[in-house]
Amino acid sequence: MKIAYFTDTFAPEINGVANTLARLSGYLEKKGIGHTFFAPGYNNNIENEPDLITELKRIYRFPGARVGLSPESSLAFPPARLINNLCDGLSPDLIHVTTEFGIGFRGMKYAVSRELPLIMSSHTDYCKYLKFFGLGAFEPAAEKYLKWFYGLSNKTLVPSRFTMERMHKKGFRGLGIWTRGIDTSQFNPGFRKTIIRERLGIGDRFAFLYVGRLSPEKGLDLLMHAISVINARFPGKSVFIITGDGPYAENIKKAGFDNVLMTGFKRGHELSEIYASCDCFAFPSGTETLGNSALEALASGLPVAGILGGGVTEFLKQDQNALLSVDGDKDAFAQNLISIMENAALRHTLSENGLKTANKRDWDTIFDSLLQEYAKAIHKNSIAVLKRAA
Repeated sequence: MKIAYFTDTFAPEINGVANTLARLSGYLEKKGIGHTFFAPGYNNNIENEPDLITELKRIYRFPGARVGLSPESSLAFPPARLINNLCDGLSPDLIHVTTEFGIGFRGMKYAVSRELPLIMSSHTDYCKYLKFFGLGAFEPAAEKYLKWFYGLSNKTLVPSRFTMERMHKKGFRGLGIWTRGIDTSQFNPGFRKTIIRERLGIGDRFAFLYVGRLSPEKGLDLLMHAISVINARFPGKSVFIITGDGPYAENIKKAGFDNVLMTGFKRGHELSEIYASCDCFAFPSGTETLGNSALEALASGLPVAGILGGGVTEFLKQDQNALLSVDGDKDAFAQNLISIMENAALRHTLSENGLKTANKRDWDTIFDSLLQEYAKAIHKNSIAVLKRAA
């Protein structure tokens, strides 16, 4: 089996899709499955890119333009003829498109033109995001485009039952689930270190952590409100570590909280240590199709205060491994953070149950299921091609 992936987000960009594709590539190499990524270039200079190429893996980069709403992203529109020539030389058995626009669009067109099996995966609720950027009027057009786009696939995979049910109600068809796992060797309580708390300036204070993109759709206004409430009620008792970057970063800086530390994006052991060395994960986003960072927090032993909505409900359970509030309820979200901070027994219960949740989400099992979807699509497509030829 040879697979070609078309994506508008890829390393070194840091997000759930890019991280998942990197992990999937390692799994495919372990299985001896050839695969190719068609992805954007970032500043047209990817450090150590040749070192990433192996006998089983290729990466083709295409220069793109920075996107205003997501400055760390790069949107590329490679010429169709170039894509066709490259793919024809590879002779893939299946195309997997992970994004819906520039390079993802080209992958879709290639699969359709060559009558190849086409799997798509939907990772972002674009229609829900639009209102946060004053673009709500474009939601009907966006939804119409996405229905057409996903309608061309053999199957469209989404990360959670919540997302699948929401899309099904809107008229999307041919849906399935490709959920996400967690590497508990990378995220676990063993990374907690006093020296990291000292380096972050936490000291004896209670450390709340947020990890993710800093953008309006992530519900960060709830977090800002919670910081104000907690600082007023418990002066000098807490610190807020914010790991990530994005357009909302300026709002946080302008608020002038003296107990907020913004670390920027982190990865690898540094990220693992930040997770485990904090005391509670604050995740105010109600727009997630899954919520990878909340899963990483559970694996790191953190109790979670989250939102009762979105893909996080796939694994966050009220009073079991998290305290959840209704999306947009600022006071309830703040109170849940306070409850976790004040109640050590509650923290212990949420943490222990969170670790159990994380330990059940094995990446290899999830990727095995994905390969089964590929095999089904290839089989069904071959039968359809034979029928058309008859």
